[in-house]
Amino acid sequence: MPEPDAQARRIPRPPAYAWAWLQRSRPVLEAAAERLTGGPPTAGFVDELRERFEEDAFTRDILVGVIADVAFNGRVPRARPAGVSWDRGLTWWAAALAGTTPSAFERRGATSAQPPLFDPPGADLPDQGARTAPSRERAVARLAARAPERAALAARLRDLLSQAHGDSVPVQAVRDLLAEFDDSRP
Repeated sequence: MPEPDAQARRIPRPPAYAWAWLQRSRPVLEAAAERLTGGPPTAGFVDELRERFEEDAFTRDILVGVIADVAFNGRVPRARPAGVSWDRGLTWWAAALAGTTPSAFERRGATSAQPPLFDPPGADLPDQGARTAPSRERAVARLAARAPERAALAARLRDLLSQAHGDSVPVQAVRDLLAEFDDSRP
């Protein structure tokens, strides 16, 4: 007995703005065309996908898989990362992959577990406001003190990359760099 259409689909019908995002997302579009046709996308490729998406499970599965692989690095997002701005079409695809609605998906990302970088909680209160300026100054001073170390690290990494062959770096060069850092620790 065949599954009802709603169960077989698993992904809701994408709205026009989700298709518009796909049209603009060249890496996703090129990967989908390569997997479905073996070549680059044609002028009407997205229109063909829209027509086949509802009825053709193979096309739907390939497209959803490509979006997960290319747009989300193979991981289905649970929420939009804090501080990241997404096109609403991308948000729709992320929500559909996560099995929720875009509004529920956005609510998941509304809270952030990351503590503030400089100001402790409640720093905007009048009695604690005086403490924030010195803590900022200390943080800036710590960063400034590490500037020479960072410059040295950047120079060593540039040296390491100069030994690269294509996109490969010799393993021994990486080992030597790590040994140098291990030796420099107090």
